[in-house]
Amino acid sequence: MELSTKFDAKAIESQVKKYIKSIDLEKQIFASDKPEKIRFIEGPPTMNGIPHAGHLRGRVIKDLWYRFNTLQGKKIEFNGGWDTQGLPVELQVEKELGVTGGKTDAIKQFGVERIVAECKKVVEKFNKTWVEVDELLGMSFNHEKAYWTFRDEFIEREWQILKKAYENKILEEDFTVIAYCPSCQTSLSHAEVNQGYEEVKDPSLYYKVKLVDEEVFLIVWTTMPFTLVTDAMVGLQPDEDYAYVKVENETWIVGKTRLEDFMLELKIEEYKIEKTVKGSEFEGKKYIHPLLNLIPDLNEHSKSDNYHVAVSESFVDASTGSGLVHLSPANGEEDIKIANKRKVKIFSPINDEVKFTSHAGKYQGMFVRDADRPIVEDLKECNALVKIGKIKHKYPLCWRSHHPIVWLARRGWFYKLDRLDNKAIDAAESVEYFYEQPKNRFLGIIKERHPWCISRERIWGCPLPVWNCEECNEKNWFFTRKDIVDAAENLPDGPNFELHRPWIDNITIKCKKCGSTKTKREEYVLDTWHNSGAAPYSSLSDEEYSKEIPAPFFTEGIDQTRGWAYTLLIENVILNNTATPPYKSFLFQGHVLDEKGGKMSKSKGNVLEGAELLQKYPTDLIRFYFMWKASPIEPLSFSTDELMSRPYQVINTLFNLHLYFKQNSQYDNFENSSTIDWAEQNDLLTSPDIWLLSKLQKLIQIITEKNQSCKFHESAKSIDDFIINNLSQIYIPITRGELWDEDEEKKNRRLAIYAVLNKVLKTLDILIHPFCPFTSEYLYQTVFEGKQSILLDKWPTYQESLVNERIEESFDIMKDVVSISSAARMKGKLKRRWPLNEAKICVKKGQKIKLETLSELLQSQLNVEKFTIVETEQESGLEQILELKQLGLPVKPVVELERKRIGPKAKQHMGKLVTTFSETNPEKIISALQKEQKYDFKIDEEIISLENEDFIVDFDASENFAMAKRDNYTVFISTLRNQEMMAKGLIKDVARRLQTLRKERGYNPTDILETASILDLDKESLEMIKDKTKDLAFLVRVKQVNFTESCKEYKDDDIDGQKIRISVE
Repeated sequence: MELSTKFDAKAIESQVKKYIKSIDLEKQIFASDKPEKIRFIEGPPTMNGIPHAGHLRGRVIKDLWYRFNTLQGKKIEFNGGWDTQGLPVELQVEKELGVTGGKTDAIKQFGVERIVAECKKVVEKFNKTWVEVDELLGMSFNHEKAYWTFRDEFIEREWQILKKAYENKILEEDFTVIAYCPSCQTSLSHAEVNQGYEEVKDPSLYYKVKLVDEEVFLIVWTTMPFTLVTDAMVGLQPDEDYAYVKVENETWIVGKTRLEDFMLELKIEEYKIEKTVKGSEFEGKKYIHPLLNLIPDLNEHSKSDNYHVAVSESFVDASTGSGLVHLSPANGEEDIKIANKRKVKIFSPINDEVKFTSHAGKYQGMFVRDADRPIVEDLKECNALVKIGKIKHKYPLCWRSHHPIVWLARRGWFYKLDRLDNKAIDAAESVEYFYEQPKNRFLGIIKERHPWCISRERIWGCPLPVWNCEECNEKNWFFTRKDIVDAAENLPDGPNFELHRPWIDNITIKCKKCGSTKTKREEYVLDTWHNSGAAPYSSLSDEEYSKEIPAPFFTEGIDQTRGWAYTLLIENVILNNTATPPYKSFLFQGHVLDEKGGKMSKSKGNVLEGAELLQKYPTDLIRFYFMWKASPIEPLSFSTDELMSRPYQVINTLFNLHLYFKQNSQYDNFENSSTIDWAEQNDLLTSPDIWLLSKLQKLIQIITEKNQSCKFHESAKSIDDFIINNLSQIYIPITRGELWDEDEEKKNRRLAIYAVLNKVLKTLDILIHPFCPFTSEYLYQTVFEGKQSILLDKWPTYQESLVNERIEESFDIMKDVVSISSAARMKGKLKRRWPLNEAKICVKKGQKIKLETLSELLQSQLNVEKFTIVETEQESGLEQILELKQLGLPVKPVVELERKRIGPKAKQHMGKLVTTFSETNPEKIISALQKEQKYDFKIDEEIISLENEDFIVDFDASENFAMAKRDNYTVFISTLRNQEMMAKGLIKDVARRLQTLRKERGYNPTDILETASILDLDKESLEMIKDKTKDLAFLVRVKQVNFTESCKEYKDDDIDGQKIRISVE
């Protein structure tokens, strides 16, 4: 690779990719002397779609971590991983096959084997895109060693986690209420339910049921009318007062807390409270369900003594609805617990498609939510309807289909997490999370210890290896292929059958308990999150797992607090039966939003696809922007305009600094033997060199610390600040004149500057490499003598000996003063290149002597003939302007009235007072305040005395000066323009640009050229420079200077924003 004279990021990417492939970098890293070996476990992306901008952000963080730690001396097993099974892939297959009726319809149309084959095709298709995007992004993953969650070897190891759970009685079958997605036709875990709540409108139904032994009605509330089909009890709060309320000719029972609002909601004004009774007193009272004649099977259940009774339970919220709720054990988590406690039979006439079965009587065949309206109509028909309305509330949607979830009583397999005691909590608390907010959220979730439903009624997934015996109902568990083969009665697909449905379903085993062959595998697959959560164990050998887990660092999106981060930890604790997390640290990442802060979605058309983004924009810019823009845990609003602004400036500047260094250092035959040590020993380093090297040490320290604590945004901002504000805008302009001084006696000084630039730029390449791997590798290879790859080099270390706090402080003061001087120039409309006569600088006490150590430098930076420095103590108000006047500075007072304070004094004279004030010389007011601490205004024969506090006192520059101030610094600059001085400044600026062009075109400094040509100067600049063409010709070593188009090729340049074209021939 050769260093180009123009920054072309895409060309650099192409060259570096080709180069890295040619040297087998991973092999070289593992053969190097890097001392420590560690492993990264990839959070596997699901192979049901293509990567978008959000995925890119996460992958950049992973690769940044890999490159930073590799440079710090680690050999890292950095292998890919692919999440290939489960609901997301199946739903994509249904979509591609045109299935509209869900799982049942898919099986009827295509069969299980075809669906599984299509799942594999989908996985393969999307995987190609992911691998291509990873290559575009510069990911260091070894995809040849990637783990795939659908492979048999992965599944068989995943079963070992089930085995541990089974042995330790964590795994248990249960018949309970489970979240269920009607669209996906499968159960969901508690963690999945919590991934997607949205605001929905549901019915708000009040209906009445008559007590059997009293002429009163319980007023019951529900938001799910369909659950009246499975109604078993009405719940009341034991300690609440319930009112017997006379409404027309009926007596209703309503919770007293809600009574008034309830009656307002029903628009009932006439009612009378007859008495109040505690909720506990209703315990066991039978009521008559209003729809029994329409649901014969429910009618049969109602004949039980414990069915259709009032119960007092503490979970009932008396502050909502009517204060009474109906309990449907087939459709409520709390409801089924109460039913089990009270030995109430569960009536659940609902099938896998979430439709009512024949046991639901009139409502047979209806999708349960579609039955809401008919049930309300039937309640109205039998005079049991009190009110039907709508309620807005947050309700969970399926994380994949976005269909509203229903709760159904079903059989399933669970991890009973409360049986882990505090092991999972202790494991989670031992992990480093870098930021408090996600840490607290995650620990809160772990502490819930909610049972995890791990079984799914789907096709494509890790099968549950349990066979049910039809003779004795024994559950026969097998946790290896060998165990299954040994116990098999028949193996229709041979001993090497695939560990997926339908092949595993075809196997019949002998029951361990009774020896019967009437056995059938339960057609469950594992939760896809269980599948990916098994990765640390299932993707490694026993030896690798024991040595390398817990792994040092994992990272995924913030939504994974209930996803992968959660299942990883739970499964590892189950596997080890100890408080052992699979990771020592976990970084949760924020989401990527559109530039307006909106969520990206296909329906909005604002999704940024990964491949498209990486093909259109430079990868290093995208990588740097993701880190530079926001903290890793914060949402990031992605703007391509912003991407191409400051981040582009940083990387483009770094490139041009290398070009500047190489062109100049080659001209002076700089060699690596001219080091910083050599320059120090020969007393060749000046204060700018010492300052920059000191700043570099601080930069190394900051970036090392911030990368280690995952504050990558602070690292990126520090790099930005150093490259632009320290190196490009201060050090290069300060030392450029010395490099262009071709006096042979000063060559060692030039070599010292090159030694500084060599050290600084090479260090910057390593520091920025984790962010911008292509540009940094390219610059490292084309400018410096180093390793075969930058990743084979070492992370720079902080050198205390190069830190100089005194010079740093002086430079920081100077930077501020020069910056404020530039602001003063802008106010005075004075261009930066114009030399000025004078600057007067105000600094804080103790700073004058520090700034004076850089007098010569300060003068050149300010571009003035002379300057004076004074120390001031006052920071604002009258005291400040009096101090500045006393010091002889060119100030004039700026005085305003403090309107809020003077109101009571001015009263009805406010208007006239303001007018009189505006006509008063501010100098008079200041003088009076100084002498008498007040100023008297005469208004309509009245004297209004205003004191110091009644004025806002500030200052500006007096005539022939401009000023600016910031942070207790003030700079005054003379505005009188000296044409001669300005012309000299312009000549110097143009000469520098022409000298740079000479070097770029390969001319020797001793060559005397024919012509220098300058085009497009403004009229004023042209007039100034025309009379000094001899001076310019001498400086640039040409025979003549002209201002007409006389050369073949011109270079675009600018002076203080004025675009010009220049040439030398």
